Amino acid sequence: MLVLNVKKYTPLLAVILTAASFNTSANSDYDFISGGFQLSSFDEYIPTALGKSYDYTTGYYLRGSWNFYNNFFAEVRHDSTSKDSLSITQTTAGLGYFHPFNDNFSLYGLVGVDEIDVQFDVNKFVHQADISISSMNGYVGAKDNALTVELGAKFNVLDAWQIEPAIRMADYDEKMYELRLANTIRITKNIGLEANFAHRALGANTFGQELNIREMNYQVGMRYTF
Repeated sequence: MLVLNVKKYTPLLAVILTAASFNTSANSDYDFISGGFQLSSFDEYIPTALGKSYDYTTGYYLRGSWNFYNNFFAEVRHDSTSKDSLSITQTTAGLGYFHPFNDNFSLYGLVGVDEIDVQFDVNKFVHQADISISSMNGYVGAKDNALTVELGAKFNVLDAWQIEPAIRMADYDEKMYELRLANTIRITKNIGLEANFAHRALGANTFGQELNIREMNYQVGMRYTF
């Protein structure tokens, strides 16, 4: 069961939504909110419940960007997927600067903070093991955050089709790398369809065991541009 845990990020998205409505910038590529469905596929099976392992999780993603002053923008991204007792959440928030070369092409850089939160629902584990221990409530897992930097571009291939290739690095104990290709198909001036793809690579030391995790995620959703 997917657990929506975006309460603490809602104010950030609300600020972007409210402030962008007053923005007078001519570049709308950095003024939007979006969200939709996400499928994450891993290169190996990971434990998702007692005696169960899968190589995928499903959930949702949210994204908001606000071009608040000249060529400066703020951005928040949040994705959360789950399978059985396992939930994986990643959030990125940062400030960026873009340079438009013309109406159809711009480059940008972003610096911010990245957070990864991996949790197991203990109640589900206890239920599956047929154990009755009242003290085992809530979740167990790990959470970490790190400085992140990103370089990317936005390019209008056609009047109604924009692509956004980007590369990002997060400075965890073991570096995380992300390659992303976002696609937006404009339906109207303000509404568009999104089809995004990303590859993440993260090395980690968990309980003394070296792990190298590779993830491909696929997103399909809607975008509203201000």
